Amino acid sequence: MSKPHDNSLPRTIPAASLLTPGQLTVVVTGASGNVGAGVLRALARHLPDAAVVGVCRRPPIEGGIYERVRWHAVDLSSPNATAELQPAMRAADVVIHLALAVQPLRDEDYLYRANVLGTRAVLNAMTDAGIKQLVYASSLGIYAPGATEPVSESWPDTGQATSTYSRHKVVVERMLDQFELKHPEVAVARFRPTVVVQREAAWLIRSLYLGPFVPRALLKVLRRRVVPLLPLPAGIGLQFVHADDVGDAVMRLMRLRARGSYNVAADVLDTPDVAALVGARPIEVNPRVVRTVVSILSWARLVALTPGWYDVATNTPLMDTSKARHDLGWAPSKSSTESAMELLNGLADGAVGASAATGSMSNPQSSFRTVAQRVHDTSLLLWSAAALSRALGLRRGGASDALVVAANLAAGTPMALDRVRERRRDPVALLAPVAVAAAVASSLRGGWGAVAATAVLHVLNAFERGRPDS
Repeated sequence: MSKPHDNSLPRTIPAASLLTPGQLTVVVTGASGNVGAGVLRALARHLPDAAVVGVCRRPPIEGGIYERVRWHAVDLSSPNATAELQPAMRAADVVIHLALAVQPLRDEDYLYRANVLGTRAVLNAMTDAGIKQLVYASSLGIYAPGATEPVSESWPDTGQATSTYSRHKVVVERMLDQFELKHPEVAVARFRPTVVVQREAAWLIRSLYLGPFVPRALLKVLRRRVVPLLPLPAGIGLQFVHADDVGDAVMRLMRLRARGSYNVAADVLDTPDVAALVGARPIEVNPRVVRTVVSILSWARLVALTPGWYDVATNTPLMDTSKARHDLGWAPSKSSTESAMELLNGLADGAVGASAATGSMSNPQSSFRTVAQRVHDTSLLLWSAAALSRALGLRRGGASDALVVAANLAAGTPMALDRVRERRRDPVALLAPVAVAAAVASSLRGGWGAVAATAVLHVLNAFERGRPDS
């Protein structure tokens, strides 16, 4: 069974060797994301007088934790990212680099530009601004598989070869090695968290692991703890950590001007512990069989989880957090069970955060897109109903059908333009224009061809709606 977190360790940072707050300016890249929320809350608690500069692609417009942040909209995948970062870095004391792109899952070129080249841009902008401290969000995914016990920070950090995310994290670790050799005056700390969760992470976790075809009704059933049996990969071990505990660790790293790497995780959940989250009895399944099933479902786009992400979740070693506990006086305030239950409740409730990166649709552009999507979905249903009624001989086509098709095409135009602008080459982007043209042509004639064509549009629409905004 899982062990409660250790409350006997010190929960305050010693006064010696602290970064002197003064009029401190802290730059947080990826401040609108899941980890960023925990860091911003920690900054508000521990350094309420610090000036906080947030860097992300889509700055939030909501208040709350984002209210005191001075935002800079920067796309780290841009070739001009270094120059665009310079105003944000000006006169800063510390950079907390959290920015991470995980979507689109299968666009490795974009992910490399955003995560690897984007980190290089951050380091270059830091150097130009003369900033002497960096706290970087690494990951459990940098550790090589093969351990039988929780590993320390000295375990080989060659990652998971099957995971794009892991490979890119490893490249950045090597980049930081070189940066430290070239700039020994800069204090570089790397924290390596396990899966970071909170209620507001539900949208991201659902997008990354579940996808559009896992209904919330199933998640609600799991929350009710009425599932008797739960198939799980044999020998699974999971660790979670709450975003607020990560924020606390980041504050300690920053204020102590720490150097080196630190594992950040709560206690380990074994197979019975994971099943107990939903009140079930575990059924252990051969991990290779599970991976094969995941690969098939991922290939068919029925789940968002890719084989690479499955490998990171199941093959990555568990982490020993002794160093963070000893050197930083850090201990998680929430156990893995508590954090996982908060996430499960968020998933069942369809929770979102207050930023676009955590699922909010509150900014004007997102609101427009939401209305357009609703019009598109409604008109597509009406289009299908009209095609079916004509095929059954219940009615003839008329002006109302033309209006429904026109409304659908107009509402779908913004999404189509986005696909062109992003130069997407995924199945939806390639098939959608052909499918729309076929549906329009067949609808002019009527019959069962129009029914089939609109059914294809529904399938493509489901995949598109399940693809998170990158």
